[in-house]
Amino acid sequence: MSDRPNWHEEVFFGIHYDLHAKAEDTELGAEVTPAHLRERWETIRPDWIQCDCKGHPGYTSWPTKVGSTSPGVVRDALRIHREVTADMGIRLGMHYSGVIDNRALELHPEWGAVNAKGEVSPRSTCRISAYADELMIPQLLELIDNYDVDGFWVDGENWGSAPCWCAACKTEFTARTGIAAAPTEAGQEHWEEWLAFQRQLFAEYVAKYAEAVHRRKPSCLVCSNWMYTIRQPEPVAVPVDYLSGDYTPNWGAARAALEGRMLDCRGITWDLMVWGFTRNYQIPTSPWAMKTAAHLKQEVAEVVALGGAVMVYAKPHRSGWLTGWEHEIIAETAEFCRERKAACFRSVSASEAAVLHLDSHYYSCNDPLFNYGAAVHPVEGALNILLETHRSTDLLTEEAALARLSRYKLVVVPEQTRLRPALRQALLAYVEAGGELVMSGAHLAAEVPELVGCQPGESVQTVQVAVRGECAQLAGSWNLPVPEHGTKVWAGDCRNLEPAHEDGNRPVVTSRRLGKGRVVAIHGALFHNYFAMHFPRIRAWFEDLVARLGIEWTVELAAPAWVEVVCRQQGDALMVNLINRGSGETLSPQRTIIEELPPVDSVTVAVRRECPPTSVALEPDGTPLPWDYADGILGVTLPAVRIHDIVAIR
Repeated sequence: MSDRPNWHEEVFFGIHYDLHAKAEDTELGAEVTPAHLRERWETIRPDWIQCDCKGHPGYTSWPTKVGSTSPGVVRDALRIHREVTADMGIRLGMHYSGVIDNRALELHPEWGAVNAKGEVSPRSTCRISAYADELMIPQLLELIDNYDVDGFWVDGENWGSAPCWCAACKTEFTARTGIAAAPTEAGQEHWEEWLAFQRQLFAEYVAKYAEAVHRRKPSCLVCSNWMYTIRQPEPVAVPVDYLSGDYTPNWGAARAALEGRMLDCRGITWDLMVWGFTRNYQIPTSPWAMKTAAHLKQEVAEVVALGGAVMVYAKPHRSGWLTGWEHEIIAETAEFCRERKAACFRSVSASEAAVLHLDSHYYSCNDPLFNYGAAVHPVEGALNILLETHRSTDLLTEEAALARLSRYKLVVVPEQTRLRPALRQALLAYVEAGGELVMSGAHLAAEVPELVGCQPGESVQTVQVAVRGECAQLAGSWNLPVPEHGTKVWAGDCRNLEPAHEDGNRPVVTSRRLGKGRVVAIHGALFHNYFAMHFPRIRAWFEDLVARLGIEWTVELAAPAWVEVVCRQQGDALMVNLINRGSGETLSPQRTIIEELPPVDSVTVAVRRECPPTSVALEPDGTPLPWDYADGILGVTLPAVRIHDIVAIR
């Protein structure tokens, strides 16, 4: 890591504004005054602000001497933001669109990315074009020199990138790899080398502008939006100063649960940005609407519980006016976060379960270059089913797994193909030392027989499994393997959805002892199924499967499935975070805002400890909680879990 100062390590709550200035604008900055900004921010007390400077259309909202200023700029709002933030002791970051720049490509079509058909993008720039050297970097340095900004949050980056077949890219590909011709579609020879080359170009581009910024002002931080998150799971190699992303306007708590755990494993300061507003994306004319405070609190609770920093994306008017009542909701959300800061911020994971998210698998089936496609569905399904069975769970890249597998009592490898030899050896050593490993996928018997102890058998598209006197049906690719000597069948395929018709000669789940531990193989798309459906019978079946392992969990919970547990260590205290993921109304694609969040009554926490605690308190209030201790188990019952409550055990 760099020795340069990093103010992001200390900030906790921020506000993000962006306007994406356009050629059609007429009033940018017209209503921005020092008094107006100060009035809005004094009640919120943000640690840092990110304001607009250039969005995807490519026009700047400040009077640039390098590129294209929007003709709608009537007042230099950036200057006012800088003056007020400096006076209030607030850090000022810039929202700047990088890869995506419509105006640059209007003026310089030669900078555009070229698709496999030879068509030039009007939106996305090529990574080895002159765009970065002739426009982007000069503008970033201009912002440092003229406004003394504190950082850049560069938008439209990995998620806006696609493979480029311009002459320069194809020539460079050949020069680096010796491969004579670039493939044009998946399945062709050298397709994966081509995509790896394109991903490397993106990393080099980010490194180039980050290093330019750091040379000009070492304390000015750089973040490339969504870099090294779920969509980019390889080891961190570019000198970005922190990691961040703005999760989806709808269903934000689910996105934060996934992305927050990925960022937490990286060992770098991070934040996640909740959209303060939402809309119905199924209807293009649907207006934007500010979320309720209850809704925002539930979404930010995921980030706070995981030890991260929080930003709220607020939508200013084109004139720069910041709506008062919306900022009152943000102020209430900020207070909710700050009440929990001491208990949560920069805490350390105390989870005992982990899910692996492997770049070797992801990049073989994602939407190139860095977008999900369906590649993340099993990872998200595995995380969901563990959280909904009350297991505090981490998400690990391969790099993180190799460093810390031994910390976990249960490791899940969800439908991940192409495991590298080093990881296979690490998983084998983990199991032999006593770890419990659950793997899933129809490929297991063919790809990792040394772990699962099976040979491939019949391939089928549907299986039925017995669960608590009923059956659950699981779709997708399945293999009914042939167990080797010493491998046991834990579940067989059922006929007619009848538990009594289970056939052990058609194995769905096998178990193999290796040393002190065990490998449980689910030979099909279990976690993809759960991602798609969240059927309670599937959850119950998996819960029973894990219970059969006999793991002595440190923390157990008696609560409905929508109460999530996040175990963290804060100093000498174990913080058992409880998040209410429910809602008071039926949500749907047409109804996405939570209006009420009823408390979950009578939630019991059981904690395995060698000795009684010195104190048990409910945070953030600090209220002492009654508890009992017997046979090495601490028992605590909360009258109710509201949105995010924390049992602090010392």
